[in-house]
Amino acid sequence: MRMLKPELLKNFLQDNPVIVDVRPPEQYNRADLEGALHIPLHDIQHGNHNLPKDRPLLLVCERGVTSELAGLYLEAAGYEQVYNLEGGLQKLRKVAEGL
Repeated sequence: MRMLKPELLKNFLQDNPVIVDVRPPEQYNRADLEGALHIPLHDIQHGNHNLPKDRPLLLVCERGVTSELAGLYLEAAGYEQVYNLEGGLQKLRKVAEGL
């Protein structure tokens, strides 16, 4: 799994990744990253998803810990293009505030 620095997100989006928000339903906010699929960690852990293996997957959560765990499950299931947003949405918000 590769870590993606929030500062590089804009360029990375040009590769047309599937963005997956792995937070639990009570933490999920559709407005955090427009176009993100909401697939909680539990569903990824148990294979309850239809994520493509031929596109990059960008996993996000609040701090980057849950999404890193989700990435480990996906890699174990044979996914090769797995990226985790370093520091999660918290760090992304701080970077965006600094712009």
